[in-house]
Amino acid sequence: MLSIFMLLAVLPILFWPKVIAIGGVILLLVRIITLWRNRQRQELLFNPEDDSWQLSGPQGWQELRLKSDQFVTARLVIIYFKTPKGSVIKRVITRDVMTTTDHHKLRVLLLARSH
Repeated sequence: MLSIFMLLAVLPILFWPKVIAIGGVILLLVRIITLWRNRQRQELLFNPEDDSWQLSGPQGWQELRLKSDQFVTARLVIIYFKTPKGSVIKRVITRDVMTTTDHHKLRVLLLARSH
């Protein structure tokens, strides 16, 4: 973000477009910080008996089904779910949000289910 401010400050553009652009970047930054502060803790549970997932949220627990395409690396997992209503939910899980063993188990589970 600092590089964007510096770039806008030194670019040879008119004063008012420059002020409007800097104001837009500031509004975007404020929006990102507001969303980050108001985020809610979510819990994701897997039930191996019926191969279903549950996600906690503001409305309570939501039943989800795992989609066939997942993004799995050693440090990052992006899980794609489908709700009963047909919408797609994705969750990004980095290695630092859970224990190394649990993250490894999640990666193995997702890779086994996607093939």
